[in-house]
Amino acid sequence: MLWGMSRDARILAEHYYTGSSRVLSDDLAALGRNPQGVAMYSPMLVALMRPVCSSSPRDWQELATPCPEADAWYVHLLAGELSLALKLGNRLPEFPLLCFQRGARSCVIHRHRWMQTLRRGSLCFQ
Repeated sequence: MLWGMSRDARILAEHYYTGSSRVLSDDLAALGRNPQGVAMYSPMLVALMRPVCSSSPRDWQELATPCPEADAWYVHLLAGELSLALKLGNRLPEFPLLCFQRGARSCVIHRHRWMQTLRRGSLCFQ
């Protein structure tokens, strides 16, 4: 079976890490040490997130480090059912922004309004 055809979010997440200098189990452990971190690893959804300062993207990759002055959620990895992610996102503490980089840590930084993203139910990758 091709990885892209899988419905298991864990397989999609593992594929993303293949060939990367990062290790999925290390990132999960780092978020587990961060009192603000979110780490969900299930067949339906893999979500690795943490609060960050949106103006300091160079610090976002430090997953174990808490950010008391956070103004955004940084989505390190999201794979699986977006509808479930959005539903669970409504249960997280609210920050003004949602930030992420698309693909293998591209240089393009995306910033979206957190509540608009949750209400609209989609992410725009422009």
